[in-house]
Amino acid sequence: MTRTLVVTSTFPQWEGDPRGGFIRRFWEAKAHLGEDVVVVAPKTRWCRGELLGPLRVARYAYAPTACSTLSGHFGILENVRARPYRALLLPSFLAGMYRALQIRLEREHWDRVVAHMVVPCGLVACVAASKRGVAVEVYGHGTDVDLLIAAPVPLRRRMESTLMTASAIYVPSQEKRGRLFAALPNLGARCEVATMLETVVTEPVERRPVPGRILFLGRLIRQKGVDDLIRAVAKLNGAAHLHIAGDGPERARLARLAATMGVDAVFHGYVEGRQKSQALASASVVCVPSREIQGLSEGAPLVVHEASTLGIPVVATRVGGIPEIVSNAPERVTLVPPGDPGALRSALQQHLRPTPPGSLPTRVHVAVLAVGVRFKKVKETRVFGRR
Repeated sequence: MTRTLVVTSTFPQWEGDPRGGFIRRFWEAKAHLGEDVVVVAPKTRWCRGELLGPLRVARYAYAPTACSTLSGHFGILENVRARPYRALLLPSFLAGMYRALQIRLEREHWDRVVAHMVVPCGLVACVAASKRGVAVEVYGHGTDVDLLIAAPVPLRRRMESTLMTASAIYVPSQEKRGRLFAALPNLGARCEVATMLETVVTEPVERRPVPGRILFLGRLIRQKGVDDLIRAVAKLNGAAHLHIAGDGPERARLARLAATMGVDAVFHGYVEGRQKSQALASASVVCVPSREIQGLSEGAPLVVHEASTLGIPVVATRVGGIPEIVSNAPERVTLVPPGDPGALRSALQQHLRPTPPGSLPTRVHVAVLAVGVRFKKVKETRVFGRR
């Protein structure tokens, strides 16, 4: 039996919490196949109760409970932007993670350590595991790779040296690999592109698209471009209804923008399970309006593959790893330039036109998109750095 120690800065904090849910589902599938998995994650202010299922979760404390807000509510970067003083928690956060890994590595035998998020978890895991001779695999997911690339050169080189001790490094797209190679050629050349297609298991939901309903599903952060989507919908002159499923530090600003522009927008907050399935089943079109903001770009948003698998039209921007997902999408996805509300409007309008009777399937099951977890690893020639 393979024994795997997983470390992540984001993981569900209570049963039903969608934060880090794709990481949980990925490793639950591994555990169901017989792998012994322990997840090391921070104890946050919002943790409550135990998670059900086959995974053992080891929470580490890094500050008094009321102050443990560096991760959990949103991502670390978003939490620090919202409350800059939270950056003071970073040293104890990293130290707590390192101690938690060291304790597990000293007390038990592990076949490998797997870190999600290159920064900070990959760095900490490489330092901790190298002292015990345990193999480390690192998964980058998007923003964490961008932060590594954007770091000052001396710091970037030091991080590269640390990460070079990993046995494997995965990034979500060839686009990210190319950027990493340009900044850190040695590290980029070692990376492999890997796409984690999360398991979605719900009760079957009948596909009944509501005319004019546009769905955005994802985090409400600047690089997701939801404000561009709101401006695009405003130009549709009331012909569309926008549903926004997800949460993030941009939610209040986006709600104000929608109200100011007279856009009929419903903010659902995080959705999971059957709620998520129903949101997808009722959408006439799913929009992924991502863009690049200050070097932070898109990784490989799973919603593009998820929606197209269900036969739902998708309008997305040509940014990050999205074009690569589209090339393998079961259904055709319309791509437009990022940061262009006019182009979004035109593409959305095409999908909001009345559909001739009988042209839609009478029933599409939003059920099991994958059995267990599909893990697609694409090995390539080292033409240039990766991900």
